[in-house]
Amino acid sequence: MSPEQINEQRYNEKSDIWSLGCIIYEMAALRPPFKAQNHFALAHKIQAGIFDRIPTTYSEELWRVIQMMLRHNQDQRASVDDLMALP
Repeated sequence: MSPEQINEQRYNEKSDIWSLGCIIYEMAALRPPFKAQNHFALAHKIQAGIFDRIPTTYSEELWRVIQMMLRHNQDQRASVDDLMALP
């Protein structure tokens, strides 16, 4: 669930970018970026926006892309066009 969904804001393309970032993170790290015992604690961790780096066996470029996708502020989060423009 993206931060804007937790705040009961409108769902949009940036929510999908957040979800894709979570999936890519989990594929690389073999764990979700945010983990908690209940929904309230999970929402708090998502709102804090703090997550561990993916394993260093992956490139710095992949790490930066994930960070772009998991930016807490949806206005600063990567768009589809931003991601498509990456080399």
